[in-house]
Amino acid sequence: MKKEIMGNTGKVYLEGRVDITNSADLKNVLSDLKASGVKRVIIDMSKLEYIDSSGLGRIFYFFADFKKDGGEMEIHNINSPNVKKVVEIVKLDKIIATK
Repeated sequence: MKKEIMGNTGKVYLEGRVDITNSADLKNVLSDLKASGVKRVIIDMSKLEYIDSSGLGRIFYFFADFKKDGGEMEIHNINSPNVKKVVEIVKLDKIIATK
């Protein structure tokens, strides 16, 4: 998992698996972006193979907290059929803009 900041936009690249063993890392990366003052966060899932409820929960919690402070979040490049299915089942794609 890596992040980059370009102006007011922060981008998080998720790779491999996001699950209970590393979802705290995701929380820390997202918290760092918010603390840095970005107004837009993009989560790139192009190399993500698996995400469990702890990872989805971290994304949703951050989205809600970030949005109430005027921020925007988007999810980009869901390439894995398994990740896409999970995102659709929990309707995250109906809550957070997905491209």
